[in-house]
Amino acid sequence: MTFEQGVPRRTGHDGVLDARLIVDCGNALGEGVQWHPRHRRLFWTDIDGRTLWSCDDRGGHVRQVALDERLCAFAFSGDGRMLGAFADGLAWLEPRSGHRSLFEPYMPGIAGVRMNDGAVDRQGRFVVGGYAERPDAPGTVVWSVDRGRVRALFDGVRTANSTAFAPDGLVMYFADTPTGEIRFCSYNPATGTPGAWQVFARIDPAEGRPDGSCVDAEGGLWNARFGGGCVVRHLPDGRPDMVVRLPVLHVTCCTIGGNSMRRLFVTTATRDGDGAGAGGLYAVDLPVRGLPAETYTR
Repeated sequence: MTFEQGVPRRTGHDGVLDARLIVDCGNALGEGVQWHPRHRRLFWTDIDGRTLWSCDDRGGHVRQVALDERLCAFAFSGDGRMLGAFADGLAWLEPRSGHRSLFEPYMPGIAGVRMNDGAVDRQGRFVVGGYAERPDAPGTVVWSVDRGRVRALFDGVRTANSTAFAPDGLVMYFADTPTGEIRFCSYNPATGTPGAWQVFARIDPAEGRPDGSCVDAEGGLWNARFGGGCVVRHLPDGRPDMVVRLPVLHVTCCTIGGNSMRRLFVTTATRDGDGAGAGGLYAVDLPVRGLPAETYTR
């Protein structure tokens, strides 16, 4: 379905939008979606499908690149490559060929953990965390990658998600998904160091669990609700403001992009019992603008 064939519309009451399927890709675990303003293409990963996907802002000209490992998150760089957070560690990725070169293993020798969600701060650092895939696995570490130097920011995380930064770069958002909370802290842009964490929003389990997030130009935080079938915009004070509804439950990540920088793109996952459209890429036009994706500074 193209974007024009399924025009998104406001429904119900103010602040409620319906997203439409634009790429019926059937991802096992779609994630990490980002808009590349120079290439005018959307990129996302199917983690469990070991595939890098891309398309234009209407869901056309779809490309798939097979990978030899699970790509969990990524950052654009200025030389055309991606800095990829793969299950086994950080690697440089050639997005057209799928070739990668691993340079920093993630928690080597520890079974049942992998990398997960990440984002680039306003100074060009890639902040990325992990996921404890097995109940008996230890908590994982969140890294800051700054011009090739990797350092630990904090650890003990079960499922790193919702990594995002305020427009001025002075606030960091983060969720350890099983806690059901999105947290925030002051963030030192000079050093890339987070301050003390506070609760930004508590998510009712009936509304799903906090997954990937992005921030718009007004400072609103858009958060995908895994198991909740929606994306919720929170104001800078944490209050819910707008809801984007999807016809599938397992909503994983979101970004704002497109040629207008007003289109919200949403990835989803496929789970047993899910119906048509699960794992697809969805989109809806917004009344607010997004921010261009930051580029990792080498």
